[in-house]
Amino acid sequence: MDRTTFEARLRLAVRRAIKFAAEHVRERLPEEATLRVYPNRSFDGNPRVGDEEVFPRDSLPAEAFHGPWSVDEALEFLWREGKVPEWIDIAVADVDARSTVVSLRCCGRFTSREDLMYHRNGGLAPFSVKSPILPPGWEDVETSGKFALRWMDSPLLPLKRTWSRLRRSIFGRNDREAKP
Repeated sequence: MDRTTFEARLRLAVRRAIKFAAEHVRERLPEEATLRVYPNRSFDGNPRVGDEEVFPRDSLPAEAFHGPWSVDEALEFLWREGKVPEWIDIAVADVDARSTVVSLRCCGRFTSREDLMYHRNGGLAPFSVKSPILPPGWEDVETSGKFALRWMDSPLLPLKRTWSRLRRSIFGRNDREAKP
């Protein structure tokens, strides 16, 4: 993959992640993005295939990330002499006053070969746009409404989880159809 193609796909994946999240979250999401890069999120103990290369020194403790970075800074980190991660899961993680915070969870195996990249059918290999982290019990916008990106920060979350478990134990999984 050439650098121009990878850069174009990265920029498009960021825009798509923001657009997708905007359909599901309450917050207004600015077009400007800052990126958090989570390297080496794959199991890389299998034998290498083709031109695969790993960079174990890039590893960080769980949930630690590089950034916040601009798209250009992330591009500099992810582009390795023609090689890029074989897959990159991309999703909106947060928002601040100036930008939408987008996470990139990256495979630890790098390749220059498109045939080794994941998500080719989506046309943005190696990127796959994912949803923000969903609240427990959330079904869809029509049923549950839009949710706050920071739903996990709610002081009521333990109560909501307890109520959700209790409701499921009484009414079963599909309690919306249950008749009293």
